Parts: sequence; C-alpha cells; structure tokens
Amino acid sequence: MKIYLYLILFFSLFISGCAKHNPIDFSSSEAFFSSFNEKEIIKKENKKITVGKNSLKNNVEKTKKQIVKKSILLNISSYEKKLKEKIGFDEFTMLKIFNEPNLKIKHGKIKNFQFHLKFCHLDLFFLNEDETYKFRHFAIRSSSMSTSLNKEKCVKELNSRFILARDPK
Repeated sequence: MKIYLYLILFFSLFISGCAKHNPIDFSSSEAFFSSFNEKEIIKKENKKITVGKNSLKNNVEKTKKQIVKKSILLNISSYEKKLKEKIGFDEFTMLKIFNEPNLKIKHGKIKNFQFHLKFCHLDLFFLNEDETYKFRHFAIRSSSMSTSLNKEKCVKELNSRFILARDPK
C-alpha cells in the first residue's frame, strides 16, 4: 500500500513539475485566436534571430575570405622584394614556385628563364656554382620594346600566375 502511495505522489510531483508554454485560452473565440497569433509572432521572432545569426556568420566568412585574398596579392615593389629574398635559391626550388618557363636560354655559366605574360615579361637569371644553378638576378620588363611597363596590369598577371607570398615545401 505504501508503494502505491509513493507512486502516486511521485507521479503527481512529476506531472506538476512540467512547465506549460503559452497555454491556449478557451474562454472566448477572440482569446482563442489571439493565443495562436502570439505563437506565430514568437515563431517569426525566432526565425528572425536565426536568420540574423546566419547572416552574421556569412558576413564573417566573407570578410575572412577577403582578408586572405588581399593579403596574398602583391604589388610590383613587393614582388621585387620577395624575389630579392629568394636570391641564392637553387634552380629546382625556384621552378617549384614558377613552374615551367616559356623560354630557357643558356650562355656558358648563366641560365635565363623567361616567363612571357601579356603585359610584362619576368626574367630569372641563374649562375652555375658548384654544379648547381643558383638564382642571382631578376628583371621585370614590358612585353613590348616600344612601350613602358604597365605596373598595375603586370602585377595582376603576376598575382594570377605565381604565388610568391610563401615558400615552396
């Protein structure tokens, strides 16, 4: 008998502990329909909050992508600085960065790798030292002898074709 009493008490305690969310008012038709509208308003507010969170996440992701893209792009003086940092690298390491050149010229102890782009040419010069070719000099010049170097267009092409911002592995 005590077991049944404890079960009834436990069950009543369990049921009374449940919280009621937005109870429906059956006292009048106006109250009945307004209780539904309140639920719809709450649902709409929850959707707005969720949409706001998603748009915030999207904005953060877009900003991160823009920051990464902008940090990798270099200007002409940055290219020259990065190339100066690579002086002394061997030929194979440089080919990892620049891939296959359009033209290879060899004159005795010197190799010249030319990369022909639409708006400019990039020349890399290597010197034979101890049976390996080491990067020693570079030149960025106009693709045509009669025109001057268009730095903006040249940089756009260099950025699209080569990644100098990091060293190869």
